[in-house]
Order: sequence, then C-alpha cells, then structure tokens
Amino acid sequence: MKKVSIFLFSILTVFAITFSSCQLKVEDEDLFDKPGVEANENQVTIIIPKTSNDTKYINVYRRDKKNDEIVNIGILFQPEALGTDSKNFIYIDTLVKKNHTYDYRARYYTDGNYYYTEWSKNTYIEPSWSYAYPEDQKLSYQANDVNLIYERTDHTLKFEGTITPPDFAEFTSEGYTPMLIIESAKSTQAFEIAPATIENTANREKISLRSMLPANFLDTDITVKGIVGQKTIYEDSSKPLKDRTIERIIWTAPTDADEIKLIGFGSDSKLKIPSQTGSAGLDYSRKAN
Repeated sequence: MKKVSIFLFSILTVFAITFSSCQLKVEDEDLFDKPGVEANENQVTIIIPKTSNDTKYINVYRRDKKNDEIVNIGILFQPEALGTDSKNFIYIDTLVKKNHTYDYRARYYTDGNYYYTEWSKNTYIEPSWSYAYPEDQKLSYQANDVNLIYERTDHTLKFEGTITPPDFAEFTSEGYTPMLIIESAKSTQAFEIAPATIENTANREKISLRSMLPANFLDTDITVKGIVGQKTIYEDSSKPLKDRTIERIIWTAPTDADEIKLIGFGSDSKLKIPSQTGSAGLDYSRKAN
C-alpha cells in the first residue's frame, strides 16, 4: 500500500473510532486479559498484549477511581504503535494527577469488531513524582457558562463566552489541536475544529457542520458532548505530511458537557443536520432542459 494511502486510511480511522468519556458499556463478557501497568517516578506505562495481526487500532481507556470517571485517552495504530517488544503495544500516560488512583483497559478494533480487555490493576500516583500534576491543575478545556449556539439557516455552531485551554506546558508547545466531540446513536467521534472557533476573539469563526460531518452523522440525531485536545504523533515527522503515517493519538480529558449551554438545539439537546442532497427521495424532475 502506498504511503499516501496509508496516511489517508489512518486519518479516516481516527474519525471513525468511538470516542466516549461516559461509562463504557461492554456487552461481550469474553474479555481479553488485563493490560499491564508499570508506574514509577518517571512515567506510567501501559503494556497491551498483541492479539492479532489484523488489529487496525487500539483505544486506551483510563478510569479515575476518585470519581469513577472513564475517559478515552488515546489510540495506538498497528503496526507503528508497537514498542521494542513485538508482542506488546506500549502507551505512555503523561496526563495524570498526584494522589489519584487509576486503572486502564484497552479496546481492540479487529476485523470490524471491538474486543475489550479487563481492567488493569489499580495504580496510585505518588505525590513525589515530578511528571504528575497537582490536583488543581486543569488538564482539559474549561468552558464554564459558555454558550454554543446553533444557527438553523446555515447549520453552523458558534461559541460565545470564555473557553480556557488546558494549562500544562506541552499543550501549546507540542501541537495539540481542538476537537469537537459529537455523539450519534451509534458512535461518538472527535472532529477537528479551527482554533479560531474557540479562541477568545470578538470574531470567532463558525463551525460548519455540513462540511465537517461525514454522511453517517447527517440526517440523524446527534449531540454535542464537549471539546477535547488532540495530539497526533507520526512515525516520521520529518517527512512531508502527505507521506506520514500516524503512530498514535493522545487526548486530553474532555470538557464537562454540563459546562456548555446549548442554544437552538431543541428541548432534547439534539440536532439533525440534513445532508446536502437530502435523504427523503430521488430527483424526479419531469422536464429535461
């Protein structure tokens, strides 16, 4: 497969994965063995066994035992995400807080199906570990009292109010991108939005939903779940962008959906964006010009 094709496939895969900060619902009780976790004063390392050569990517989930909150913290792609040990995937969790206890699970996307692991052992983050963040440090976008306004005439969204980005140094220095989390009945996905849509300027850009969303998010009920920061790591970042393949995705914690007030969404906070050509029927014009 050509490098360009690999890159395009990887990008499509990113936007096709389920991105959920809610409780996980696992219907299949046949779970893979739990991932290993090694934590020390240098880093938290999640070790995920390789199960199949047909695995396209692996989602990594983390649960904060203080509040029982589960977030999707990243994706590993096959085979670029493999560590030096060819039997395991390696994920480094860098966005942890001191005095918190976490456990982890993985979800494999293999042959069009999802397969989960059990939850890992509990891992306590020592207050003396220098890479961990204090309790009051904000590792997600903060959007208290922000309005998100839906304009029905052109199917756009616009933020009003102050949105504060995460305040860890790597967020601005290492290329995180704002992503809008949108949920349909079948999946939750993260879509890249321009920084100008959330920066605190008088002329914020609108988000055009019709041009941003894929076909499976049109003509169906969708819900805006919040904002997340995304960092994309490539196999060889020195290559031109069109020639790169994605190695992994790192996500910050998402905003709390309750922080954003939705205006123009209807009583159930859901939208339905019509596709460009509509879905109610076919063109049956009776005249040929």
